[in-house]
Amino acid sequence: MTVTEITQIGKNAVNDENILVLFGQTITSDLLDVSIVQKTISDEPIAIEEGGELIFGDQTYQINGVGPLANQNLNEIGHATIFFQEEVGVIPNAIYVTPEVLPDLEVGMKITF
Repeated sequence: MTVTEITQIGKNAVNDENILVLFGQTITSDLLDVSIVQKTISDEPIAIEEGGELIFGDQTYQINGVGPLANQNLNEIGHATIFFQEEVGVIPNAIYVTPEVLPDLEVGMKITF
């Protein structure tokens, strides 16, 4: 499993849409307000798959679907869009997880893929 750490939470990153946008340290300034910025703290590449778990601190989510570009984008630029919903869509960089509730987030929190 790969571990990242939240380094910044944009002022509009958490809202009532049940979506989180993750980006790595190379994020552009125009995306900072709506994103969760993370840095990788382990050397293993991210390799998430349907049926696995995504963990925010001590809050565990079941992965129900992974877009075809999600792993590549996470490994290259730290980017994925996480949808907290049961229905799996077709967005290429998406990760679909349940339960359908956003995690409580804070700077310094670990994300385990």
